[in-house]
Amino acid sequence: MEEPSASEEYVTVVDNKGREKIQRVEYIVHDVRGERVYVTADGLAYAQDSLEAKEFYYLVDELDRIPDILSRPDIVVHDPISPEDTLIYYKRIYIESQRVHQLIAAVVKFRRGVKFFYNMHPQESGKVKGYRRSLPPRIWYINPRRKPRDFGIQSR
Repeated sequence: MEEPSASEEYVTVVDNKGREKIQRVEYIVHDVRGERVYVTADGLAYAQDSLEAKEFYYLVDELDRIPDILSRPDIVVHDPISPEDTLIYYKRIYIESQRVHQLIAAVVKFRRGVKFFYNMHPQESGKVKGYRRSLPPRIWYINPRRKPRDFGIQSR
């Protein structure tokens, strides 16, 4: 994790409807492949609102674990719904307040050369998104100590 340089304090992101928006960068994470992911104030606020709306209040305190999830995930897959511009980083973490291990998903969008944190949520099934589809999600990265079947992805 690093602080943004003066030229990176703000970044232009493109939302799901194609609109450009300038957002203030809180910090930058080098993901598991060393690529820069911008974590913005808007992204963090959206994730917090999303968690609260779904009544996952206990996960709001876990937003500070985003750097760990992005830099040391268990598996990263292309989102089956929008594989061209969305990666989902999964990591099983211990939630102290609940005394349980839970698979957490951090959603990262990449548009016009900018990778930015978009949202975070629990993956209650313990499997990656799209694991039930006839074509499993494309794996972008998997921890060498893990197997795709650990996340519900069957070999073809």
